[in-house]
Amino acid sequence: MDIPSYLILFFASLVFGFAAPRKWRWVPLVFPLALALGAAYGEGIDGTLLIRLVVALLVTVGGVLLGVLLDRRGQRARYA
Repeated sequence: MDIPSYLILFFASLVFGFAAPRKWRWVPLVFPLALALGAAYGEGIDGTLLIRLVVALLVTVGGVLLGVLLDRRGQRARYA
């Protein structure tokens, strides 16, 4: 049931990692943190929130790293 939200985070972070300038590549980490803060404010902090936050952060970091990798491979191919 939560898979679509994780896919959205992954693809958004992939695009940021690929297209954003170097300083801005890690901005997508703010989105899961902000959503978790909103949920914690409304529902309170529990184990489910923390597990989902960790999964969301891992998915986001994976997307950014994959985007950076794709960007570097594209740059290398252009100059080769």
